[in-house]
Amino acid sequence: MDHVSVRLSNGVTLAVPATLKSTSTFVLLEQETWFEKEYAFVARLLKPGMTVIDVGANIGVYSLAMARQVAPGGQVIAYEPASEPRRLLDISRELNNANNLEVVAAALSDGERRGHLGFGASSEYNSLGNDAPGEDVRVTSLDHEDAGRSWPSPDFIKIDAEGEEARIVAGGRRFFDRHSPLVMFEIQAPAAAKADLRSAFADIGYECYRALPGEPILVSSAPPAPVDSYELNLFAAKPDRARRLAADGLLVDPLPLWTPDANARSAALKQLKGKSFTAPIAVLMNFDGTHDPNYLDGLAGYAQWRDQTSPVAQRCGALAFAFTALQSLCQRAPSLGRLSTFARCAWDWGRRSECVAALLQIINMTNQGAPPPSEPFWPASARFDDIAAPAREGQSWFLCAALEQFERAGLHSSLFSNGPSSYLPWLCAQPFASAEMERRRFLQASRGRQSIEVPPRLRQDAHDHRNAALWRDIQAIMPR
Repeated sequence: MDHVSVRLSNGVTLAVPATLKSTSTFVLLEQETWFEKEYAFVARLLKPGMTVIDVGANIGVYSLAMARQVAPGGQVIAYEPASEPRRLLDISRELNNANNLEVVAAALSDGERRGHLGFGASSEYNSLGNDAPGEDVRVTSLDHEDAGRSWPSPDFIKIDAEGEEARIVAGGRRFFDRHSPLVMFEIQAPAAAKADLRSAFADIGYECYRALPGEPILVSSAPPAPVDSYELNLFAAKPDRARRLAADGLLVDPLPLWTPDANARSAALKQLKGKSFTAPIAVLMNFDGTHDPNYLDGLAGYAQWRDQTSPVAQRCGALAFAFTALQSLCQRAPSLGRLSTFARCAWDWGRRSECVAALLQIINMTNQGAPPPSEPFWPASARFDDIAAPAREGQSWFLCAALEQFERAGLHSSLFSNGPSSYLPWLCAQPFASAEMERRRFLQASRGRQSIEVPPRLRQDAHDHRNAALWRDIQAIMPR
């Protein structure tokens, strides 16, 4: 068996290599979705009838989802030069009846030629021009393909080419002049290369944006604004495309200023009181106490962000305000409740580094015996908004939320950890743990060659666990 089929939370079934040494196999089994926050934005962006180009499709994590989203009437053209991931992509196309997905055996760069594709440790890391063992491939360019094809003007293009991105832009000057797609491009490269890519798009009339994790919305990421160390991709759009995205509630630029008033502060506490998780832990919330006015301002900004009835620009402005206010307060006077709210806010605003730092501070303060929260707060993980803990387990519930978010936020996947997490065994023993945490615990142990039984929970399908049949026979895809 050289491949297995994994069901994702969006309904797509993907053929993946039958080994946990494959990045895609490991991540998709672990999370049942792709780890990039942009995956959710693309799902919201695409509509039936759109035309999409996927440069560096690999096994089709994006391609298959996009083909489903643009049907009927739309099409996806996926470029993948490597024969093995392309074979799996073809299998997945059949599994999903994706007849609107065209797979092209070519790499994109700055011109027409033959090239050497060097194999990486996993197919996600294959790249042109290195001297690693690999295969001979056809290389083309956006300009050449655009001239030779009769595709409709593309609405969206994804570029994930392991360092080839700048040359792809250079080889698409006429393409980007003729068309106005939204572009998503990978930036996992040295800082100078990230800046060069943003500048390259600026040179052809495109502005750069980043996707928010808290909700699929784009906000500005134009130079010289710094890029968060966790950021994997950015988006680029011409002004006409940006205006259409803004009209659809998908982009905010410029970001409006927002400041709280008494009504906003009152609404923030009312919003929290209305959540199902707060009543059992009222003693931790202390709604009737006297609270720091700066903290109330931060809570007010975050409450405005969560208010779906408000204009999206106003919501984003409020979230930016909340992040700044809570960051300043937590630097000056941190507490467990404030740090939890700040971690949640920082995550939603896409400041993942600050989110992780706040979560680590919660963990360290808890280990040092810090007093429990005594102010209204948001749990660090949004999943816990819908979990009401018994009053006697309020502190465990609070810590579980922080640890689960730390496990998710600290690394894009536990595949990239140096060893098993010291927190997962305790977390998975709690009644609030998710199926994903159980999957992470098992997969981390398997990477360390530890002997561990598949937990009973992972042997049964559930709404948050869709691949029980694979887990019952997980030894078949273990590293060997």
